[in-house]
This record gives sequence, C-alpha cells and structure tokens, in this order.
Amino acid sequence: DAKRSCRLLIPVDKVVASMTPSWLPAASAAAAAAAAAAATVYLLRRSRLPPRGELQPELGADASLLRRLLHVIEHEILPKTRAEVAEGNKVFGAAILNASFDTVIAETNHETACPIFHGEIYTIDRWAALCDKPPPQESVFLATHEPCCLCISAIVWTGFRRCFYLYPYETTKQQGIPHDLNIMYELWRVERYQERNALCSTAGLLPLIDALPPGDDKAELEATVARITKQYDLLACKYHSEKAANPNNKMAFN
Repeated sequence: DAKRSCRLLIPVDKVVASMTPSWLPAASAAAAAAAAAAATVYLLRRSRLPPRGELQPELGADASLLRRLLHVIEHEILPKTRAEVAEGNKVFGAAILNASFDTVIAETNHETACPIFHGEIYTIDRWAALCDKPPPQESVFLATHEPCCLCISAIVWTGFRRCFYLYPYETTKQQGIPHDLNIMYELWRVERYQERNALCSTAGLLPLIDALPPGDDKAELEATVARITKQYDLLACKYHSEKAANPNNKMAFN
C-alpha cells in the first residue's frame, strides 16, 4: 500500500537527516535527530490507527446525584476500605449502581488475596457472582479513585459505559501511590486514557461539584468531600506506615 511503500522508499534515517540543520553542534544535532526520529515514528504509527468510533454521551450530574454518589462512597465503600486497610490492603474502593442509582454492590481493594484484586476488579468479581443484577450497560460504575489502566480496561470489558470517580490520578499520586501514572508512562508513553470514547465515558466528581453554581448545595458537597478526604488521607498514611511489616504484603510495587 501507499504508506508502506513510502516507508520503504524513504527510510527514517534519511528523513531525520533532512530535518537536522548542518550548523548544529554534534550533541545538539544528535538530540534533534532523536526528537525528529521519535516524531516520525509517532506520525507513522498514528497513520495506522483506525478512525475513532462514535463517542459515548458526556457524563453530567446535578447536586442530588452528586450527593448520592458521595453518600455511597462515605457510608458504603469507606467502611469496607477501613477494615481492609487494617489487613494491609490499599485504599481504593468501588460500587456498582443500577439505573436508579441504588447500590447493587460496594467493595474495596483485596490485593493481599490476589495482586489484581484492585478495588474495581474485586467489585466486578463480586458483582459477577450475583444471580440477580442489572446489565452493565444500564448500570453506573463508581470508583473512589480514577481507575488505573487495568481497572478501566476491566470496566470496559465488563460492559459498563458510565463511570464516575472521586479522586483523579494526581490525588492518588499525592497519597503515595503513583503506579497508575507510571505504568501508562512506561507501557504506552501516555498520561491517561481517553476519558470519553466509543466504549465508555468517565467523569470526576470534583470538577462536577466545582461547576455547580454557588449556594448551599455546593457548600454542602464541598464539606462532604473535605470530610471524606480527611478519612482517605488517614487511611493512606496507615497503609504506608504498616505495609513494610505486613507479611501478606507482596505487591510488585511495594
């Protein structure tokens, strides 16, 4: 095909050479050549990507829904997380809600039992064992923290199309667990997945709260987030202070 012929007829090294000014010092020329080579390879790879599918609808939430989602995190997920952090597991939890936003199941991280039992994975595992449950396409996935590459893939593979989360990757990193970002950097050299795509849409609760007009609802929700955040910060400190002495903690990144 034309692109393959183009790659065969015009090798990358010749493209790079043509893009590198002759007056540059050797070191600078080498750096420029490396950058040009990376850019060329990137463009060639991008040219082979299929066109994007139709995007899933953008997620939104009013004050009432935000209040409900925070309630699930604070009163259904967080108590389970508190118990499991005491056993050496991380602070991440999740819940699956039906179309009316009633809780189907809420769970938390169980990595000491299995390395891939992140909060989202364990929740899906327990949800899958239920005999009576709504289909994933009609359900809502709620995560306490933005799903990592493993978990967002599992959410999509399971068929969930709507996913809300409270804390973004940056908060997770501040809480001492940067692995979500590091894995995406090292495996794919990207900062994050596409939050809105043909398979699912995700949305952070914090920007949705911030977008609310000033008033009692917004103030109440911000106070709730502050209260929940204080609990998660304490649990993160407990996890990090005790993980080294925990004989069940055999995680790859610990």
